[in-house]
Amino acid sequence: MITFTSPPKNRAPLISFGFKEIGPYYWVGNCKNIDYYAGQTFRAPVEGILKSIKLFSSVVSGSTDAILSLYEFDAVNFAWKEKRAEATKYITQAQESQWIKFDFPDVEVKKDGYYAFKLCCKGTGMVAIAECPWNITNPYAEGVEWVGSSYLQEGNFHKDFDLAFEAEVEASSYFKFI
Repeated sequence: MITFTSPPKNRAPLISFGFKEIGPYYWVGNCKNIDYYAGQTFRAPVEGILKSIKLFSSVVSGSTDAILSLYEFDAVNFAWKEKRAEATKYITQAQESQWIKFDFPDVEVKKDGYYAFKLCCKGTGMVAIAECPWNITNPYAEGVEWVGSSYLQEGNFHKDFDLAFEAEVEASSYFKFI
């Protein structure tokens, strides 16, 4: 899904992409001394500045600092590359069943470049992050879901599963339609 919004005068257009249908969820955080992580790869639809990534918190147990890290990603070899940015949000039960927005500083993304984000939680709380509905085959074809834990740091990629997310990029050039 890609949407275009009308920019205010003298501003570049804001492009939203991802997959926002809500299905089951994956727990992120510490459970019985094991840390669980989740992530998603994606392809940038335009060149510009990544402004934010939103994730849906289906369930929140306790409260926690949720840290979303953004990386360059090698989509051929399924390899995490350079960390580009990190954003932290303090999440409580009051934010359950809501989209949680992680704002980034000015992080440039290249059109058709592959990137990935990882979510981890610090503290005793856990967050259940929404996945896309399982009855939809490969719902976000431009990326794959990743899950890992403190026991399996390299994690596993799953091409038929995706996290529900929305990313926003401020396009670096104005579009001209003829």
